[in-house]
Amino acid sequence: MQRSGITELEVLLAVAHRQSFRAAARELGMSATAVSNAVAGLEARLNVRLFNRTTRSVALTEAGQRYVERIAPAVAEIQRASEEVATRPEMPSGTLRINAPRESVALLFDIFETFLKRYPSMRLDITTESRLVDIVAEGYDAGIRLAESLPQDMIAVALTPNARMLIVGTPDYFARHGVPFGPDDLMHHQGIGMRMSHGGIYRWELERDGQKNGA
Repeated sequence: MQRSGITELEVLLAVAHRQSFRAAARELGMSATAVSNAVAGLEARLNVRLFNRTTRSVALTEAGQRYVERIAPAVAEIQRASEEVATRPEMPSGTLRINAPRESVALLFDIFETFLKRYPSMRLDITTESRLVDIVAEGYDAGIRLAESLPQDMIAVALTPNARMLIVGTPDYFARHGVPFGPDDLMHHQGIGMRMSHGGIYRWELERDGQKNGA
């Protein structure tokens, strides 16, 4: 019998049900001595006799009967809970809470769709925000982060290849202000910036022929 960590109470209930220490021992896969010691230890802690014992029979005392009636439902519930936790379903189910930056979600729709097709019993609860929160402290199961904002102690798995971002403008804007050809030219143009969670404006990261620059 697989026990749930409340052995003494399970032993007590088995003896009460079988009205025999030996029969209870066989049911529980324990020795008769271990069963007797478990009951004796419980009686000592409760400071009450739970069984009347003779050479031929074992019967609950009045106090033992009341105690068994009170604990039996609770022990049964604990056993059911232990069995449910120990039994892992073949397919995961439940809700997966994810925290992600707003700018990343559009890149992950295909991944989310594939995940839900593979695990139809799962639900995704996705919170998007600009600030970087403590994933564990806020109660999330997982977080999605840009590589440059990953904490050093975080275990991470890449979800997408490196994303290439481009600087674009409308034809009308370029007709009026000219087309920039290098990072220095951008200093003379208007741009739409993104304010980060720490309050600063995101610095564009530019790269050409392996050489990095910022604007």
